[in-house]
Amino acid sequence: MSTSEPDQRQIIERALRDRLSLIPHELRDAFHAYQDEHYRRFLLVVTLLGQLAYMSYVLADMIVVPDVFDLSIAVRSAYIALVLPLTLGMFLWSRNIRLLDLLLPVQIFFAAILWFELLVRSSSPWVTTYQYASVIFIVLANLCVQVRFLPSLAISLLISAAVMQGVYRLAAGNQEVVLVFSLVYLPVLLFSLFISWSTTLDRRRAFLRALLDRMTREDLSAVNDKLQALAHIDPLTGIGNRRDFEMRAQRELARAQRYQRPLSLLSLDVDHFKRINDTHGHAVGDEVLRALARVANQELREHDLLARFGGEEFVALLPDTTLDEALVVAERMRGALGACCVLSGEAGIRFTVSVGVAQLADGSSELTSLLKAADKALYQAKQKGRNQVCLAFRSMLTES
Repeated sequence: MSTSEPDQRQIIERALRDRLSLIPHELRDAFHAYQDEHYRRFLLVVTLLGQLAYMSYVLADMIVVPDVFDLSIAVRSAYIALVLPLTLGMFLWSRNIRLLDLLLPVQIFFAAILWFELLVRSSSPWVTTYQYASVIFIVLANLCVQVRFLPSLAISLLISAAVMQGVYRLAAGNQEVVLVFSLVYLPVLLFSLFISWSTTLDRRRAFLRALLDRMTREDLSAVNDKLQALAHIDPLTGIGNRRDFEMRAQRELARAQRYQRPLSLLSLDVDHFKRINDTHGHAVGDEVLRALARVANQELREHDLLARFGGEEFVALLPDTTLDEALVVAERMRGALGACCVLSGEAGIRFTVSVGVAQLADGSSELTSLLKAADKALYQAKQKGRNQVCLAFRSMLTES
């Protein structure tokens, strides 16, 4: 479908407001697929029931027109033997719901012709009364229609023509008999057509509403996904926030404890960040934080976790990494960040970071303790003059 979703929504809403609720051309394939999914079984059942009803009239024939009873059994049985396999085969192999929708009305048209041929051959005095049972043909034909009204209207007119032709033959051209029958038949015809029209209109509207509801649900789902992502992503840097980090870090801590694997944490802080903001403005300060996130991510592995913890403080969790290995990563990251240049007007400024490194203590599963140890190491790096890396030793973890 080439139209965009907003355009498609407008098309659907416009069709729903329309009195006829006509299905737009670009949605017709989807409409037919929807009808096939929801009403194929109904059409099969009602078609089989219609054939059963036609066959059951042989009992009435036995009472009302006994002189053609044997012929009735033969004709009805032959007709059902022909249309039943055809019906089952079409419902099994055909995916054309428009064709299946008209299958029973077409069968009824031929059934009406055969039925009146039987009545014409009978000399029973009840024939003229029995002919009024033919209204069941038009009612049943229009009750089953689900997809399209105009083709069903055409079939209804053919059925009506077959019925009126049969009545005319039974009445031997008596205009009064034909008129009386017509006065009885016409309201039934109009009522059945109204049912067919209402059903097909309801089916179109049901499809359009279902399509609109689905689009609304998808829109809400997309909004919820976006909100969910925003709840875990720092909007400035595009990396995880504190909430996201704590949730994912707990899983890594549990895994490290379960498999006795090393786990290290880096705590990073931009040196003299307030001075950068005061001297160059908050826009430059924001660009420094974005640059830090970008460069730090480049120095980390894919399964490492980097997050902005707040302000100018960042943390990086390094699974399967010893303290010595984390030190190498921290020094490499500190050097890469020190070489990074951020534009301030036409000039470029550089910034440095201090890093604290801690490793998860044996037997510990406390994220809080690991964070506190890394923070203490970071504080030492600040105290020693900044732009350096300090390690958290076991004593720091014990004190935490």
